Amino acid sequence: MTVKKYQRPDDNLYAHALKKVFIIHIFMFIVAFTAAIIARSSSVLADSLDFVGDAISYALSLYVLSKGAIWATIIAIAKAVTMLSFGVPVMFYALLRFEDGAAPNYEIMNISGLLGIISHIICLRILFKFKSGDSNRLSVWICTINDLLSNIITVMAAAAVMITGSVIPDIVAAMIIIMIAIYGAIIILKQAIKEIKQLKAKGNNANYNS
Repeated sequence: MTVKKYQRPDDNLYAHALKKVFIIHIFMFIVAFTAAIIARSSSVLADSLDFVGDAISYALSLYVLSKGAIWATIIAIAKAVTMLSFGVPVMFYALLRFEDGAAPNYEIMNISGLLGIISHIICLRILFKFKSGDSNRLSVWICTINDLLSNIITVMAAAAVMITGSVIPDIVAAMIIIMIAIYGAIIILKQAIKEIKQLKAKGNNANYNS
């Protein structure tokens, strides 16, 4: 029995776009993670993990382009679970920072956030024509949008830290970034579950007709 390939007419163009944004996100993960350590910022750490999470998402999306439809849905679920799991280390680090009480370096936070905004605007432009479709493409688009929002929140948190001289705005921003990731993961899971039900229905109909 041969497995029907899961392909669209624009898959080659989509693969090329995914490779571009993958490279951008790996580079920005290194930048943001380094900035998080130097600045001692929970929000920048959350942002850096979003970058690496997206990089994984893009790599998995490339992988399923040549696989069956059910694999695309399974991978989308895996990406949603990954998005949820990244919140744990950020929350732990945020608690440590709260105990420490020292304000992070808002200048580094601001630079990291601005670089993230620029990189995600570029990524959104690259991915715009591929934003609609199945749960796999939806997960790529949502991850990228979420990261842009995270970068904006990081810049806002940097301004609040500068004004207040407190670690609290940074921790609050990190929690908001985690909640955005959770919301995005829920949307992806709902779409993936819907697609699994549709695939089961098609399979049952095929068996009935045969």
